[in-house]
Amino acid sequence: MKLPDIFNTTALRLAVRYLLIYAVVLGIALGAFAWITGRYVSAGIEAGLAADLTSVIAAYGKTGVAGASAEIQRLTASEQSPGRFFLLTSKTGEKIAGTLLAWPKESEISLAGVIESAWLEDNVLPIEVDDDEVYWPVVARQLPGGERLLVTQSVEQVEELNELVELLVEVLGAAILLSIAMSISIGRAILRRIETVSDTAAEIMAGDLSTRIAISTRNDEFDTLAGRLNVMLDRIQTLIAGIRDVTDNVAHDLRSPLTRLRNHLEITLLESRSEQEYRDAIERAVEDTESLINTFNSLLRIAQVESGNHREQWQVFDLGALVVDLANIYRPLAEEKGLQLNDSGLEVYRVFGNSDLIAQTISNLLDNAVKYTPENGRIDLAMRHVGGCVEVRLSDTGPGIPEVDRKRVFERFTRLETSRSLPGNGLGLSLVQATCRLHGAEINLADAAPGLAVVIRFPLARPDTEPGHRPRSAFSR
Repeated sequence: MKLPDIFNTTALRLAVRYLLIYAVVLGIALGAFAWITGRYVSAGIEAGLAADLTSVIAAYGKTGVAGASAEIQRLTASEQSPGRFFLLTSKTGEKIAGTLLAWPKESEISLAGVIESAWLEDNVLPIEVDDDEVYWPVVARQLPGGERLLVTQSVEQVEELNELVELLVEVLGAAILLSIAMSISIGRAILRRIETVSDTAAEIMAGDLSTRIAISTRNDEFDTLAGRLNVMLDRIQTLIAGIRDVTDNVAHDLRSPLTRLRNHLEITLLESRSEQEYRDAIERAVEDTESLINTFNSLLRIAQVESGNHREQWQVFDLGALVVDLANIYRPLAEEKGLQLNDSGLEVYRVFGNSDLIAQTISNLLDNAVKYTPENGRIDLAMRHVGGCVEVRLSDTGPGIPEVDRKRVFERFTRLETSRSLPGNGLGLSLVQATCRLHGAEINLADAAPGLAVVIRFPLARPDTEPGHRPRSAFSR
């Protein structure tokens, strides 16, 4: 990506914008700091010069030149006046007292006691200074006897402050440049990750649903997002494949009953028949139509469950009591067929979900067990607590399901050869799986030796469970 293109991105524009705001705020803060500190130091210097000038003049007023000289000597030795220099000259300009070597010649210094800045030559100062440190604040006064008094202050503190400010400006400039470089670098890295997602989306939009977002080894937030998007894409691909399978299966499985219905009606209309024959033909047509309606209702119910439309009806209920009621309903049906329905562990287990859907799920399993278990067989229904879940286990002594077909039986319209002669549309286990996925339950098929064992683990309701909460699906792992 070219540099101009980088700054066209929203992320980098925001980064540069906030960086500029940050730089302006720091610049204003640094300028305010320098100005306030400079004013504070300057005010201190001016106050010190005025105080020392007043002190020497007061001593002069008491004892004349001798008093002024003694006061200058005292102030020079005092720690209260660091970096301060004095000069007392006679009428003719000869030095009487002080640390300055001579009166400045190249500077026009007012003798009215006004603090001003003056250029002090090297031959005037008793110390060695840099060229930029000889422009010092001074205050001078003409004494009553014609003598002249000069007090000046070194600006070393001011220069050190200026150097500190310059250093801070340089550091700030370097920090801004480094921040710009880091912003561009981070922006480029983010753009590369975003481009990966964008390229993958483009390939998917072009029709390649098997494309997935590459995940790096950094395990950062982008990788977490990519992983979740990949899981979503897997789910979408599965749903699309399911839609295609459903379309094919609907076309295949519904063609026969529709064709049979049409043929029966056509044959009935070929010649005159008795009222009873017409009635029989209509009854067969109603049965075929009811089978078609049941198939479409089952498909609609599965679609509603997979879309989560029943979630507003969720509540905490006793799954054990529900299973007891279903066992009591199916026990007479089992006994009528010569089967023995046993139950165990049907205690109080509170779960959070849609009781109607879960009842339909267990009913489908019981119905299959009764349907496929041969006479004098046995059906066992048991519940137990496993970790944070309640396990519902339903086993029978029927023909079972081969291991290679145990995943396939959850697909829509899937019917094994052993069940072709029995009524059904192959949608019961699809609804069971959709309900389990919606409730975060895990379902497994196992060999009951002989027969089939269906094991479902529902998560138990937490004390703080509220409506609208959705358990984590076991199928999302």
